[in-house]
Amino acid sequence: WYSVYGNHDYRCDPCACSEDPLECAQVNGDESNLDYFYMPATSWFKYHPELDLEVVAMDTNQYVGSWNYKTLTAPIDCFLTKCIINCSKIIPSRAQESFRMFYDRMELSAARNMVVFSHYPTDYFAGPEPNFIAALSNNSKYHVEYFGGHRHDVDRASTASTAPNNNWLVGGGGGWGCDGQKQGFVVGEIDANSNLTTYAVLVDIQK
Repeated sequence: WYSVYGNHDYRCDPCACSEDPLECAQVNGDESNLDYFYMPATSWFKYHPELDLEVVAMDTNQYVGSWNYKTLTAPIDCFLTKCIINCSKIIPSRAQESFRMFYDRMELSAARNMVVFSHYPTDYFAGPEPNFIAALSNNSKYHVEYFGGHRHDVDRASTASTAPNNNWLVGGGGGWGCDGQKQGFVVGEIDANSNLTTYAVLVDIQK
């Protein structure tokens, strides 16, 4: 499993109070250690040449309030930590670091397909980060699939469009709650010609 931090993770994690990723309880760069998800840093990338695909994982928790305010907001979950001031500096710094990494990979990656994900769906960035939406929509060099959660549903209708590429809200299926009728997960398939397609598999919520 590949992972990034979400806003709830930071509330009780020493990672909120330290710039050192080794202080982060969930950071794990050992793929063979199945006690943890794979997350070698708060933002990271991994190239899979056998799949003609690169994964780009972004810590964007500075944007937790951006869906409501349509602009860049303070990382409000810092008020639930033991280090409000330090956290309020660290979380924005990590978000900007993640964007620098993303733009670098969009220039340098040798893959045909880019799978990009963070905790938040694209509509959280449509106001404060229009260049990010534009980059996710650019298919001149890569096919880009973006995945974000936070809301607890599975759809492509509630997010900001990244056409002709694709993006998903993938927060359905449990944990905190259900925000809609579409609960399940998204499947990605890569064929022999390196074409990446995605589709939702939903459960009957009445059962």
